[in-house]
Amino acid sequence: MRASIEVVNAMYTLAGGSAVYDGSPLQRHLRDVHVASQHITVSSNTLETIGQLLFGVEANTSRL
Repeated sequence: MRASIEVVNAMYTLAGGSAVYDGSPLQRHLRDVHVASQHITVSSNTLETIGQLLFGVEANTSRL
């Protein structure tokens, strides 16, 4: 997820002012990648819980 955000941010920056208009796919990709980055499945807490489960450590699974 972090790599995707970095790539889209770089492309958005390189595109300059034209990237802000509705006709530019980059404005949509920028919003989409940032919205996806806020999803629970890629949050640090969720990844930590999954790691604990994979290693057999007791974990709070109430948010899964």
